[in-house]
This record gives sequence, C-alpha cells and structure tokens, in this order.
Amino acid sequence: MRCLTSTSNDPYFNLAMEEYLLKNSNEEIFLLYFNEPCIVVGKHQNILSEIDIQFAIKNNIKLARRISGGGTVYQDLNNLNFCFIHNCSNYAQINFSKFILPITKTLQQMGLNVYLTDRNDILIDAKKISGNAMHVYKTRVLSHGTLLYKTDLNKLSCTLKNQYTKYIDKAIKSTPSKVTNISYYYDTFASITEFNKKFTKILYGILDTVKISPISEEETENIKLLCQNKFEKWQWIYGYSPKYQFVNSFIISGQLVTVIIYVEKGLVKNIITKTNCLENHEYLKLFEPLINAKHDFQTFYTILTETKIKSESLIQNLNEFCAHLF
Repeated sequence: MRCLTSTSNDPYFNLAMEEYLLKNSNEEIFLLYFNEPCIVVGKHQNILSEIDIQFAIKNNIKLARRISGGGTVYQDLNNLNFCFIHNCSNYAQINFSKFILPITKTLQQMGLNVYLTDRNDILIDAKKISGNAMHVYKTRVLSHGTLLYKTDLNKLSCTLKNQYTKYIDKAIKSTPSKVTNISYYYDTFASITEFNKKFTKILYGILDTVKISPISEEETENIKLLCQNKFEKWQWIYGYSPKYQFVNSFIISGQLVTVIIYVEKGLVKNIITKTNCLENHEYLKLFEPLINAKHDFQTFYTILTETKIKSESLIQNLNEFCAHLF
C-alpha cells in the first residue's frame, strides 16, 4: 500500500489530491493531511443551511465541498484527516469497517478506550472524535475521515449552526453529535505532530505492506489544476447546492418584512417580499438588483452598497440587513 502525507495545509488542494489519486491511479493508497481552518460539506448538502456564514467570514474560515456524501465538518491544524483508496471489483466488499477498524485498533493500542458505532463514527466516552464518509468511482472506493486531536471546539460549535427552518430543500442534513478531543484523554504529546508520529508508527504496523511514496512533481501539477478548476470554484462550493427556497421574517425600520428567495445552482432566480405596510413596492425595488446574483453574503453586501435605490429609511445597518438574507 502506498502511504503518503500531504505537505500542503490547503483544504482545496488536499480534497483535489484525494480525487486525483482515486481516479488516476490503480494503487491502494493511504493518505494523511492537515487542513488550515475550514468547513467541509458533503457533496449533496446545501452549504448555507449548515453553517454560520458571518462567523466563517469574520474568522477567515475557508468553505469547501468534498466528493463524498455525509455531513458537514469543521477542521483546523489540530485535526488529522485520513483517507483510504482501494480497488474493489465487488460492491458487496465495500464497507466502512474495513477502513475504519485499522484506525480504531491503532487508537486502542495507544491506550484510548475508543469504539466504532453503527453510524461509522469513532467515539470515546460517548463523544465523537471521528466521522467518516465514502465515495465509489468505477472499481475504486475512497473512504475518508477526521480525527479531532486538539481542535478548537468553540469555533467548531460556532461555525456548524444548521438553519433548516429557513432553508426549504431536499439536501442531505447533518446529524448533530457531541464531540470531544483526543488530547483530553491522551495528553502525552505536546503537539499533533508528535501524536501523528506515534499514530502512524502503530498504524503502518497494522496495514498491509507499506510503501512510503510522496506525491511527485507531475502529480502535484495535475492536482493543482484540479484544485483550480473545481475545488476552489464558487460553482462547486456554492453552486452545487441543491435548489432551495430561503424564507425569513425580520423587522427593519419598524416594519415586519418576510422574504422568500428562490435559488438554483447558487443563483437567485426570484425574490418575493411581504410587509405589514403599503409601501411594498419600495422593498421590491430594493431587492430587484439581487435577481440572478450569487446567493452569498459578500455579493449581496456589495450589490446593496452600490445600488442607487438603497434608502436609508429602509436600511440603517446594511450588514445586519444582509445577515437576515442568509
């Protein structure tokens, strides 16, 4: 088995690396990587309904989408990501336990009282330290997961704020879980780097014949292209979300306003407003420039800042107003 650790902390590059190795190799692979602070949603999720977009923007947390299903996760440099890529000619052979058990056994050999659930999560003390997801491509399967070592759980909690009451869609929803860090139960090491050295030493002893083989220059260039053409693209991160309706009611200038935004492929197709006053045409004019725009916070803020029809009597705090639209 080819084993490698990414030298990049860019979530877009590392997600691209997973897809590239899955689709452009016939080797069985084990990959490790660390991402800078980011939110990674499952392939079939509505990214805006899963997160607090304002908190993510304020804290420079990158937003990304992976090729596998499952729920949304928060990652930082104190979270270890692992990925198995295997050949599999028979779909009956595909199961999470084949890939997760080596991870579980490694942690157990390190003295941690962990166990695997029927939801394919790894728990300790009834709290989640690892979530896993899978993607099948032809005769190859990718199974990847996270290991919370010393992740900032406050930021995790603040970023993963589902807003399912505001978003009407058929997207896959995340299942909230109580989480914890491995370091709370295993504080032998000063850093995740030291933890990873012990972790990989034990894991490589459990896996089949291990061949350490870093990414080549040619592979790196191809991965960069995939990263630029797909994983960094707005169309993949936001535009791949299933079509949805966003519904919210709020008060501005003493008036109750209800807004319904219809979105397809991340773009606003229609906006309906209702108010408890007769000047609804003023609000309609206010929203007109947003039609066909990207439904993301920065785009809305820029458009409403630049529009000449913005009325100070309608919007006194633009940032607060935009927040009501997400």
